[in-house]
Amino acid sequence: MTIPRVEVITSVERRRHWSRAEKERLVAASLEPGVTVSEVARSAGLHVSQLFRWRKQLCTRIDAPPAPESQALVPVQIVPDEGS
Repeated sequence: MTIPRVEVITSVERRRHWSRAEKERLVAASLEPGVTVSEVARSAGLHVSQLFRWRKQLCTRIDAPPAPESQALVPVQIVPDEGS
């Protein structure tokens, strides 16, 4: 993943302000298959925990589709081996 812009911070302000569109773009990039959250965070110049917080905030506000059957949890019962 490449970032098409470079941000130069010239003020003494310690905190950057991210627009909702920027947050949504970074969260969407972190949800891509084969991409790690730390890669996206590092490339954007923010801490991994901040990106996880945005993911939690933005993903709980939308209705996520149900998990596919292959990823659903199934109850398991462990029984003793009758051959023992």
